[in-house]
Amino acid sequence: MIPPNLPAWPPVWWVGCHGGAGVTTLARLTGIGLDFGSRGWPLVTPATPPAHVVLVCRATASGTWAATGAIEQWRRRSGMPGPVAVLGVVAVAASPRRPPRIVTDRLHLLRGWAPAVWNVGWVDALLAADDPHDVGASPDIEALRHAIRQKIHPPQESPR
Repeated sequence: MIPPNLPAWPPVWWVGCHGGAGVTTLARLTGIGLDFGSRGWPLVTPATPPAHVVLVCRATASGTWAATGAIEQWRRRSGMPGPVAVLGVVAVAASPRRPPRIVTDRLHLLRGWAPAVWNVGWVDALLAADDPHDVGASPDIEALRHAIRQKIHPPQESPR
């Protein structure tokens, strides 16, 4: 459900493919859009603008499986409440180690289905931070912020 007290339609809805994906941290660190949690898709109506969604999953077997299901649902428009544009999927590292092969295989598959797939590496300092802003944005977060801004505000071609 869309919160009734929104001052304006958010440019991006961050949607978790499962609980604990990292949606809140990403929304706060990028400073773009609103955290929709893992409640499903934002409910849009013909009176609202299309919802620009960034899906978030952990780079684990179950996380990438959930992301695959969400992308498949979006591609089929199955259960979609209205016009939803998925900008991409963010895979958040679950540990400082390399992800298992099943994770990299599923992310490779998702790259063929989703408009974009971004990886955000492990940031150990976030484990001890009450507020992610105390740690600051890693280079992966800065790159993600830039990529999303490019998608929601593409550069205009200059007239010839």
